[in-house]
Amino acid sequence: MPRSHDPDGSAPVLAALDRLEDAGQALDLRTRDSLGVNTIDYAVLRWVERVHRRGGTTRVGDIAQHFGVSSGSATEIVHRLTRAGLLQRAPHPTDARVRRLEPTAEALERMSVLVGGTRAELDSLLATVTDAERERMAELLSAVTAILEGRKRPGGGDR
Repeated sequence: MPRSHDPDGSAPVLAALDRLEDAGQALDLRTRDSLGVNTIDYAVLRWVERVHRRGGTTRVGDIAQHFGVSSGSATEIVHRLTRAGLLQRAPHPTDARVRRLEPTAEALERMSVLVGGTRAELDSLLATVTDAERERMAELLSAVTAILEGRKRPGGGDR
C-alpha cells in the first residue's frame, strides 16, 4: 500500500491481524464440525476447557454471565454438551454445595487430536524467537486484546 494511504505504516500489521482472526475462525469451524456441535456449544466448550486448563472452575452461572445468556439457556447448553459426552459435572474442590463443569477426558482427547498439531507448530515457531521477543509479542497481543475488549483506547488511555 502506498505510504500516502497508510501514513503510520500500520496496514500490514492490521492485515496480518485480520488473517490471524480468519485462520482462527477456520480452525474453530473445523474443530466444531468434527465434534458435531453448534457454534455456541463449541464456544462454551472451548471456554470451559481454557478455564479448566488454567486451574479455574466453571459453573452454569459463569457460562450465563460470560456469554450473556440466561441461566436457562446456559443449562440447556450444558445438557447438550453433557449428552454429547463432552462436558461433565464434578464436585467443586472447596464448596460441597456446588458442582463445577469440566471437559470430559474424551473431549480433551478429541480437541487435542484436532488442534494438537497446530499447537505443536506454534510451539516450534515460538522456540525460534528470543525471550525478549516473546515478551514483547505477549505485551503487544495483550494490548490488542485490551483494545478489542474495549478496556483501552487506542493511544493508551483506559476507558
